[in-house]
Amino acid sequence: MVVVPEPEHVTEEPAYFVVGVDGSEHSAAAVDVAFEEAALRGARLRALLVWEPGPLRVFDEHQPQQECRRLLSEIVAGRQARCPDVDLHHEVLVGHPVQVLTDASAHALGLVVGTRGRGGFAGMLLGSVSQGVLNHARCPVIAVPTRE
Repeated sequence: MVVVPEPEHVTEEPAYFVVGVDGSEHSAAAVDVAFEEAALRGARLRALLVWEPGPLRVFDEHQPQQECRRLLSEIVAGRQARCPDVDLHHEVLVGHPVQVLTDASAHALGLVVGTRGRGGFAGMLLGSVSQGVLNHARCPVIAVPTRE
C-alpha cells in the first residue's frame, strides 16, 4: 500500500528513504522494499529502530540500546550485501515511533514501514505505528505486508 499526501512535498538532496525497523517479519519485508526503492532511485537509506522506554524508566539505558543496535545491524547486514550501491545509515533513536519516523522522513523520498509490528492484534490490517505514520507523514508512505 502506498499513500501520497496531498500537499506538495519537498525532498532534500542527496535523496533518501527512511525505513522503520522493529525486528518483526513485517519490518524485515519493509527493509527489503526500502533497499529496492533506494537502489532503483540512487538514493541513500536511513534504517531507524526507535526505542521507546517503558513507564518504568530503566536506570541503565545502555544495555537496551546496545541490544537495539545489535538487532538493527543484523537485520540490515544481509540486505546491504545484496544492494552494495545503497548508502546505508542505521540509527537507534529514542522516542515514540510515530513521531520519530514522521520527523525523520519529513524531507525523504518516502517512508517505508511494515503493515504491522511486534505487538497488536493478529487480525488487524495495520498496526498502530503504520496507521500513525500514514496519518501524519508529510512524504509518501509505503506500508509493506510480509511476503507470503
